[in-house]
Amino acid sequence: WTPRMTLRTVLLLSAAASGLSIGRHDGVEGWKSRSIYQVLTDRFALSPGASDTCGSDLRAYCGGTFRGIEKKLGYIKGMGFDAVWISPVVSQVDGGYHGYWARDLSSINENFGSFEDLKSLVDSAHDQGIWIMLDVVVNHMGAYIDQLPSFVPFNDSKYFHSCATCPENCMIQDFYNDEQTYICRLASLPDLNQSRPDVAKTLISVYSDLFEKTGIDGVRMDTVTEVEPEYWKQFKEGAAPETFIIGEVFNGDPQYLIHHGSELDSLLNYPLFFTIRDVFQSQKDMRTISQRLEEMSAAFGNKTAILGTFVDNHDNARFLNTQPDVQLFHSALVFSLTTEGIPIVYYGSEQLYNGGNDPYCREKLWTSNYENSTTYNLISTVNRIRNEYAIWNYSPVELASDNSFYAFSRGKALIAVTNAGSQSGSLSRTITKHPYNIGSKLCNAFYPSDCIMVTNQGVQVDLINGESKIFTPV
Repeated sequence: WTPRMTLRTVLLLSAAASGLSIGRHDGVEGWKSRSIYQVLTDRFALSPGASDTCGSDLRAYCGGTFRGIEKKLGYIKGMGFDAVWISPVVSQVDGGYHGYWARDLSSINENFGSFEDLKSLVDSAHDQGIWIMLDVVVNHMGAYIDQLPSFVPFNDSKYFHSCATCPENCMIQDFYNDEQTYICRLASLPDLNQSRPDVAKTLISVYSDLFEKTGIDGVRMDTVTEVEPEYWKQFKEGAAPETFIIGEVFNGDPQYLIHHGSELDSLLNYPLFFTIRDVFQSQKDMRTISQRLEEMSAAFGNKTAILGTFVDNHDNARFLNTQPDVQLFHSALVFSLTTEGIPIVYYGSEQLYNGGNDPYCREKLWTSNYENSTTYNLISTVNRIRNEYAIWNYSPVELASDNSFYAFSRGKALIAVTNAGSQSGSLSRTITKHPYNIGSKLCNAFYPSDCIMVTNQGVQVDLINGESKIFTPV
């Protein structure tokens, strides 16, 4: 694949004329109903007949490919996911198994496969009703500045920010200092200067061409904080006016997210991520969920419904690394999959992976044999309820909240979770505020024989040993 440096209008015409896939650009509304499964391409699945290439060294390429993902789309679909977030696809400097150390923007990472393999993955996913979200990096190139001569097309220091006003080693030390954050380097990553028209336009041309030729459906934008917000507006309008972009602003303050990412369609809900970790992993007061949701709603309004909700990802130690109680993890997953927002589940969650900080949270999935585990089936059930009841069409309504219990409804679905854990015994609550008529029969999606009646006293919910329940009317 070689990008053509042409205007988007020409790209659209040429794509249509040559039969290239233009993707499914339903924008925000199309993604609102999606449930996303995040993979690291190098770690998810080997090509048929291929072997592991890294052994125990998780800092090396392990052998995962586009073909591997394509062959395992059924495994993903079996959990009810209808979107897959894959790693950045461009050619990398040595060690860039994760995709965040670009070397050549004009070629595909051969460790993952060819352009044809990538296109085949997208087409096969579309045939199965699955959308593809592509991870993209425009903040930086490579891993170190001494790799600059090998960069394509940015092989000259003029394309990068000067370190003249940066702290020692040119690295960002104060992420609340905008000038420093936009100009200096995140860790050692060579920081592209998007204020140069040639850099700005080249990035837009490269990625608009890639999006059109592959037919991808959405974009996850890396390192949003480190690029001036004005450029995100330019990139969105030039490269992806009809394609949904969700950005990464790694911070727990909603106002910080708005400051840096307001020009994109959506953002990963890091503030809620930290609350989920506090409530379910550290077993703090569940009423903080209410406080966080109110805070997010006040900050983002209707946009809260399209923020990305998650429990784990590739940049943080997994939930189970420091909290081994599987029931607490299940509670976090159920909440994340059903609360307001677009749910994202990190690969390996269904196999109870418990790796520590990068790279140990980037395990190889093929060692699990892709078993239909208890957690796999739990996720499948929650996604089925999401779709059957189209819960994204209903704002969550809090029904009950205390130190160890939280219940809410989305339309006719009632979700009840606890952070009491697997040794907590029986926890019982009577919910007096609910959306049902007296006399209605409600059954638990996880155990259909577990049914209750709505009385004039309300709805009695019993959670045994930390379980979660989703009730729907019969």
